[in-house]
Amino acid sequence: MTDPSHDLASLLQSFFQERLANQRRAAANTVKSYRDAWKQFLQFLSRTTGKRPDHLSLDDLTAETVLAFLDDVETTRRCCTRTRNQRLAALRAFFHYASFARPERLDQCRRILQISSRRCERPVFGFLEREEMDAMLSATDRRSALGRRHAALILFLYNTGARVEEAASLTAGRIRFEKPPHVRLMGKGSKERLVPLWEETARTLSKQIAEQGAAGQQEAHVFVNRRGRRLTRGGVAYILEKARKKAAKSCPALARKHVTPHTLRHTTATHLLQAGVDLNLIRCWLGHVSFETTHQYVEADLEMKRAALAQGKISVLPGGPKHWKPTEDILAFLESL
Repeated sequence: MTDPSHDLASLLQSFFQERLANQRRAAANTVKSYRDAWKQFLQFLSRTTGKRPDHLSLDDLTAETVLAFLDDVETTRRCCTRTRNQRLAALRAFFHYASFARPERLDQCRRILQISSRRCERPVFGFLEREEMDAMLSATDRRSALGRRHAALILFLYNTGARVEEAASLTAGRIRFEKPPHVRLMGKGSKERLVPLWEETARTLSKQIAEQGAAGQQEAHVFVNRRGRRLTRGGVAYILEKARKKAAKSCPALARKHVTPHTLRHTTATHLLQAGVDLNLIRCWLGHVSFETTHQYVEADLEMKRAALAQGKISVLPGGPKHWKPTEDILAFLESL
């Protein structure tokens, strides 16, 4: 007779190795996120059932136990709704796979797949104003090799809006220095996109690679630490925090801000939008799969304009107030709201 716990273990291994790694080619961060969710779920089941994790079976994975786990995430672990939804997404991905791999479990999987995510308020993302970004770019001491290295990283992040992992893993062979210069970034799901580079960025990166003694080495990492190894997420965050503290001396507004690699990504998107760049182009620039993800910048920009109006920083209409007049173009009216 087959051990029920063995069936769960083999199905989980197949889900991570075959479904995520081979079929979907999921990003490493996605795999880690799903792995952590399942570790927490199995540990929760172990506590509530009294069984060791390796003795759990598919019979222990019901809609009721999933809901109890999600409640535990929010109450015991005190995680936010967004984290709860991330855990649910990891579980649902497995049960969607299991519904095909184990058709006899279809009804059990369907009940779990019917558990819905909770609505949560979208956090207002942070970004830097243009004078704050200029201060960040000027904060590094370019007279030293380390300062030039840090300056190149900050300029690259602002130019491209790259994710931190995309910047940390960047190799010299992915950069085209000839006109028109651009970089090939490998994003989520191993999706590749081309992002144009300013000539200043291309020159800075070329000099940086040469200074590191990596000219002509296609596989050499562009951004490295003192030991010549590729930067980590923590290393990038440290560089930005160091630059922020120095820049705050000339730009006091930065003293109250938390600047992360994603802050610069939001800054790039916001500045592109304010410069009149088409929203679909911004989506391609950032590597967003969903148009809805990019649309958040339009909503945020509208909120900024409303806040400025409320504070009296900008006038309602040029030339003073005007009386409202009805218009036959209802779509134009709705767009103006």
